[in-house]
Amino acid sequence: MKLQINIEYNSGEQAIYVAQPPEFAKWEKQTGNIISQASEKIGMWDLMFLAYNAHKREFVGKPINHLKHGWKQLQTFKSVMQTQKPSSRKPK
Repeated sequence: MKLQINIEYNSGEQAIYVAQPPEFAKWEKQTGNIISQASEKIGMWDLMFLAYNAHKREFVGKPINHLKHGWKQLQTFKSVMQTQKPSSRKPK
């Protein structure tokens, strides 16, 4: 499962982050929810958590603002659920 999260900051800057299984595993551990509950349980803080962790994964080794301090400058927050179909390739 992938979740595309589109963010527009107050400055007008836009960013797209894609939460993937590693971010959802962190979300499950943090919240105690499971992935099948995501469509019912995900709120604004959960989306910020997923986007922040996807951002950390993409920019590993580079300094980024902490979730609690730097990510409160969001103007709009949109997400699009995307599922990835299993590969139809057969193992050799």
